[in-house]
Amino acid sequence: MDLLTGLDDIDWSALEHAYGPAHEVPDLLRGLVSDDPEVRETALDGMYAAVHHQESIYDSTLAAIPFLIRIAGQGGLPGRSDVLELLASIGDPEGDFEPGTPERQATDAVAEAFPLFLAALDDPDPDVRQAACEALTVCRAETAEVVGALVDRLRIETDAGARSAIVTALGTFGARAGAELPSLPVRLAEVADDHTDPALRITALTELAGFAPDALPDDVVAVASGLIAEVYAAGTPTVEPAGFSTPTLLGALREQTEQSAVGRRAPDAFLLVAGLSRALGDRVEDRTALLVPLLESADWEQRIDAVHAASALIQGRRGDHERLVRLIGAQLHAPEPRVPGAAASALQHLGEVAAPAADALAASVAAAPREAPHSDETGPPAWLTLWPQGLPGTGPTLHALAALRDPRAVEPVRWALERPEPPSDIGHVVCALGPPAADFVPLIRARLRDLPVTEGFDSRRSGLVRALGPLGAAEAVPDIVEFLPETSALESLGALGPRAAEAVPALRGLLDDPNTSVAVAAATALWRVDGDADRVRSTLARHLDNVHAVAALGELGEAAEPHLPALRALLTKPDDYGWTRLHVAEALWRLTGDADTVLPLLTAVWTVNAHTRRAAVRCMADMGPAAAPAAPLLREELARPRRHTAKDDGWSSDQVRADEELLRLCRGALVALGVE
Repeated sequence: MDLLTGLDDIDWSALEHAYGPAHEVPDLLRGLVSDDPEVRETALDGMYAAVHHQESIYDSTLAAIPFLIRIAGQGGLPGRSDVLELLASIGDPEGDFEPGTPERQATDAVAEAFPLFLAALDDPDPDVRQAACEALTVCRAETAEVVGALVDRLRIETDAGARSAIVTALGTFGARAGAELPSLPVRLAEVADDHTDPALRITALTELAGFAPDALPDDVVAVASGLIAEVYAAGTPTVEPAGFSTPTLLGALREQTEQSAVGRRAPDAFLLVAGLSRALGDRVEDRTALLVPLLESADWEQRIDAVHAASALIQGRRGDHERLVRLIGAQLHAPEPRVPGAAASALQHLGEVAAPAADALAASVAAAPREAPHSDETGPPAWLTLWPQGLPGTGPTLHALAALRDPRAVEPVRWALERPEPPSDIGHVVCALGPPAADFVPLIRARLRDLPVTEGFDSRRSGLVRALGPLGAAEAVPDIVEFLPETSALESLGALGPRAAEAVPALRGLLDDPNTSVAVAAATALWRVDGDADRVRSTLARHLDNVHAVAALGELGEAAEPHLPALRALLTKPDDYGWTRLHVAEALWRLTGDADTVLPLLTAVWTVNAHTRRAAVRCMADMGPAAAPAAPLLREELARPRRHTAKDDGWSSDQVRADEELLRLCRGALVALGVE
């Protein structure tokens, strides 16, 4: 049967994908069966980009599934493993969807191909066998049969990649079925204990750490360290570059992987190290003990892999990271040109946590060129990174040193500020540098006047205007006023407070601005500058559907009392992320001192949205002993190993700094509550 029979009988233009009518899906499906690998890669990228965009399911996705199953079942067809992986992603092994939803329909449709996936475990192509393992994890209803088949296949599988895929799939079923598969931890423990392949033993340890940590050996770090050493010594399989390029994300990722493997004996070792470290989760001491020897190794491959894994640990978990940070800092001077850049990236967004590496950062900055094109193989990162398009950016080492407020960053930052084309983030870096940048104010004022004009939003001017407030640059108020009603100018004037008194007329003129955000920000700044509540109350009260207006009204204290009923009424409205309740709670405390009402609001938003916690704990500290019932919540937070905004599937450049601030606030609040 023709694999694509019936393809043209479907009105694809009546179906949708991520970007509208799905009229090009037939061509994408035809591309998947092409003999040309470039055509296949382009078609596969199109499927992920549009038909399964960011793991979404559309009616065109459902319509494509039968054709994808046919392609996956055609023996000897090139690219089948990629199609199997696409089907596994569409079926979403991790999803648990309600009946009738498109996601559930997709999972059920993929799972109907269970016999095909099972047969593919014996396919002559090891890539197909490997992909079949992932596809089988979609087949939840056949868990017992799948697990039995995978265990049987593992006994005879000769390909290292397919063996690893089998163990990973078994781990998926173990995590999902738990006690329903009591023999599975025992089987994986046997693999971890005595298989001849050290990489597979590490994979088995990783899966056990995820779903059956009690089955891990007591000396798991020592065992894993020995196995990791074997992997690096023996090397891992290398794949020859494909030899072609496509203008696709998949192609770019493939080429990046190919390039990173150049010159390496064990290019796959990083996945093993990072995977085991991640699976150990909250066992911070074990993860640290696993990575320290790698960072101290004479082998640059081990060190660069450990830098990346240690970065993920520090970003996601609290703990004593001094030794890791110091060892990462030592990599800034490594002779292998790929290592310093990796170390610099790991340190860039750590804020005060990077302090143990301060001397190494300063030495790297002193030895680095002032500017250089972006590259992964440049040795010490330059002060400024030159990008192929757009403005330069501050290099990671200088960025990290400035965030430590280290005086050794002053002159390099000054040079960047004086440069004809300063970096796009210069204002952020100046602000991060803080008090050591106070002497920059005259230079900043000059740059605000002479910077080249760019189309649209100018991040340099905006950032520099915003920095003037925290720097206390009262003499720059006329310059700041020139940028009204920009948010950066309003925030800067508010930060200056009474020192910005000459801006009062300009701020008053914005109170009735038709743009709600401008009017609210102007009222907030005006209150902080002249403290005249009567001037701003009506503006804020008109815009209580804006969360920033609620926060600002709370700042007024007793002056906001006429609006107390309106503030209470906000508590009856939907507030999915808790910000309105947080700011109402702050206002109620200042207005009423009613701890019995305020404290439950604060503890509720604490749970709903982790991003509210810093503001909530500040309010608790203001409440003093009245907030004492919240002490267990604060102690629980301090005891939690995971950073409060860290996610397994996301990242923020601010999450370490924000989390360290939360920890300080919690400790200070316990003192204010009178319980420490």
